[in-house]
This record gives sequence, C-alpha cells and structure tokens, in this order.
Amino acid sequence: MFIKDLSYQVEFSVYCEKHFCKDFLRKYKPRQWIETKKTIVSVLERAYAFQNTNLIDTLKFSQEDGVGIFKLDFRVAGTNFSPKSSGNRVVFSLCNETGRINVLLVYGKDHCDKKCSETQWIFGCVKVGFPEWRKW
Repeated sequence: MFIKDLSYQVEFSVYCEKHFCKDFLRKYKPRQWIETKKTIVSVLERAYAFQNTNLIDTLKFSQEDGVGIFKLDFRVAGTNFSPKSSGNRVVFSLCNETGRINVLLVYGKDHCDKKCSETQWIFGCVKVGFPEWRKW
C-alpha cells in the first residue's frame, strides 16, 4: 500500500485557507465548518486506516520518493449527505518519510471548472498554487 501506518501531522496550506476554506465558512455556519475541519484533520492523521475505503483516492504517487497526492471525500457536519454524494473533496499531499500531510485544496464540485475533468482541474490548481508540485 502507499500510505504507511503512521500518525501523520496535518496542516492546511495558506493557499487552501485563502482560496477555499473561506467559501465553506461563508456557505455553512462557522460551528459546522470548524467541526468539519476537525474531522478532516482526525481522518487524515489516521490516513492509513482509511486508504482501503472508498473515501481516499490516489491521484499520483511516487514509490521512489514516498510522496503522493490523494483525494479525500468528506461531508460537512450537520448535513444529510454521504461523503461521496456531497461533492466535497480534500486534496492533500502526503510524505511517508517526514510523516506530514499538507492539505492543498478543499473544494466542492461547484468550485470545479466545467470545461475539463475534475482531475485536470485539480492538477491545474495544484500547479498554480504549489510550484513545488509542478513536475506532477
């Protein structure tokens, strides 16, 4: 498997907070978003336990570096949607060597550009916001 059995240290990128988290804070009650964010961090800290579920999808992974980009489905606290059907996603980078997860994007399906696929849109945003991931 790609994800090692570690307790990862999770942090949200400045780009993510600035461009995406603000939208969720406006769209939902602050308490709902804070609770949702805590849940996202909790799940990502234990990413190993969730890698075989349908919540985490691998977008890219380099066996040599032990680094990858993954997508997590989530639902906002207090809503009646399943994580898959809610359309809300977290894109994160994971490094098995350092035990760190960096949340790159938090978005809903309404954030995506309709002219291209969701994966193309994700990699376009990652290239714009994170120059260190341009090689992907």
